[in-house]
Amino acid sequence: MDLLISAILWVPVLAWAAAGLGLWVAFPRSTSPQLLRLATIFVALWAVLATTALLWIVAYGAPGIVTLVNDPLAAFTASALPLWFFGALGAFAVCGIAFLLNQIAGRGLLSVLGSEPRPWPSRLPRPTGHTELLRIDHDAPEAFSFTLVAWDRSGSGRPFRRELIVVSRGLEAILTPEELEAVVAHELAHVEDLDSRYLTFFRTFARMMRFDPVLSFVASRLTDREEFEADRVAAHSTHRPVALARALFKVLEATAPSTGASFPVGLLGREGARRRTVVLARIVRLLDLAESKEFREGPAGE
Repeated sequence: MDLLISAILWVPVLAWAAAGLGLWVAFPRSTSPQLLRLATIFVALWAVLATTALLWIVAYGAPGIVTLVNDPLAAFTASALPLWFFGALGAFAVCGIAFLLNQIAGRGLLSVLGSEPRPWPSRLPRPTGHTELLRIDHDAPEAFSFTLVAWDRSGSGRPFRRELIVVSRGLEAILTPEELEAVVAHELAHVEDLDSRYLTFFRTFARMMRFDPVLSFVASRLTDREEFEADRVAAHSTHRPVALARALFKVLEATAPSTGASFPVGLLGREGARRRTVVLARIVRLLDLAESKEFREGPAGE
């Protein structure tokens, strides 16, 4: 029986390692929805491992740490089963709280700043489903997308995903119509790649677990990758990569270093010291794309 329990306790560790390997292999070549779903599995399993380790430290203190260092297999004995059980419950609770905070923050943002429907850009294809374009009354030049869970009030009462693309009045004030169209196309790419569902959750989760470098690293790398990918998709859908590059540069120059912290995953993607470096790299990629044969010879190229 003890051997069976020990084997069962190894399952989340092996599954997490397999998910990590899969994530590493998929990162440069998989589609965004596939990658983000795999990252969700990796993060969830890591939360179980991290929470269980934390409970071990709380239960046994410094001697417990010494025990694990000297004999890591001690965590996979039958006596450790209760810690694994409560660690899994704790990880589930933390993930649930992160999801609720994400939903509360999104609703609170729209409520505090006020929002109103904005006309969809005429040259962009209108998305299917429950995707809305909103304007908020805020001076900071910003755009972002996120998903809210809503309930059908027509009679069924069933939940559905409300995909929101939000632009600020401050953004509209500094961008031309073509640049604003490119920004909306960028955010629409996030919605279609499921970034608005997963990335905002990952970042909220990482903020809750600031002490955990693994979660911070995963959230940071995924954010950078998805920003570059959304730039690429927007450039192809509008055939105006330079318009998006100009929009990024204008927002970068007009945004104070601390401004983006109050928003979900915004147009600049990054916060902190590396923001400018990453955004400038995105601009360079867009300009390189504009100089490619495809865009120089395209009928709508700049």
